[in-house]
Amino acid sequence: MTALHPSQTHNGHGLGQNSIYNSSLLAHKQLRTRAGPVAFAHESFKQLTLYTGNTMRTGTTGQLASNLNKSNQELLLALEETLHNSLEAAEIKDGAITVADKSTLGPLEGDRSTYEITAKLFFISSNGSTVLSVEQLNHALQNLQTALGSSSLVIDNFILALPNQTFDENGQDESELQEFKDDLEQLYWPVWKALSDLRQSGQIKRLGVSEFSKQQLEILKAVALAKGAVAPEVNQVNLQDCCVLPKGLINYAKAEGIELLTHGDATNILPGATLASLLQAHLPAAAASPLVPKFVLKYSALITNRGLISRKGYIVEAGSV
Repeated sequence: MTALHPSQTHNGHGLGQNSIYNSSLLAHKQLRTRAGPVAFAHESFKQLTLYTGNTMRTGTTGQLASNLNKSNQELLLALEETLHNSLEAAEIKDGAITVADKSTLGPLEGDRSTYEITAKLFFISSNGSTVLSVEQLNHALQNLQTALGSSSLVIDNFILALPNQTFDENGQDESELQEFKDDLEQLYWPVWKALSDLRQSGQIKRLGVSEFSKQQLEILKAVALAKGAVAPEVNQVNLQDCCVLPKGLINYAKAEGIELLTHGDATNILPGATLASLLQAHLPAAAASPLVPKFVLKYSALITNRGLISRKGYIVEAGSV
């Protein structure tokens, strides 16, 4: 993540999300074809979990066409790479399938104190539902423990990305803010409270959000403090959504000690149609089933004294509607 400065701008000519999904996916499929179907290719599953390999070592990161939306291209390329190379060793149990590049899972090398671990959880809206599930949050955290080989994992930075949340540099009107407050209390609060508990217990060191305006940050802080929870300490903003940050947000973040960071993630990081396209060549029955993405967890481990990311990957969970 990159520290944000108010003078930073973008040119507004990045590819649209659908173009990136399709061009990245089709280009990669032209390069990689499966010699023959796996034995369970025509089975359907009620749950799918995918652990990508370490994108810093598989070469996935080096295949990116541009800096814009690079993590979304990276995700699709990493998922295709994992399906192609690791599907035959998938674990199947009770109607659930787990596909993982096991060669890059496990404990970090050396002293844990030399690393900074960052995780960003994208909840994905399916069939119009935006209710955040604590159960899915727990699945994501358990999966991250598996990926990093630790049952007592401390996460240095955790970012929550709400479904369909975009940054509005002009702010929201009164009715929009009331709707956001209602959604926060009715749809999002259980997950924020669970994350707040982890922050207060020390399992998360810094807790943040993505694409929040000044008014939304104020609302979350007010609700959180009233309910004995913590307020956000980080706010990520996508520079494709905003040319120059509003002064009000900058001043508020400075006064509240909130760090403003940039990111290049699309609002809908993994649409259901895109996941189905990825699965089609490998698990056609699963691609045709009502298997929809539930969340994407993006994680990285930075060697702090070298400024080098040694591990970076994605975990995807999908389930039946």
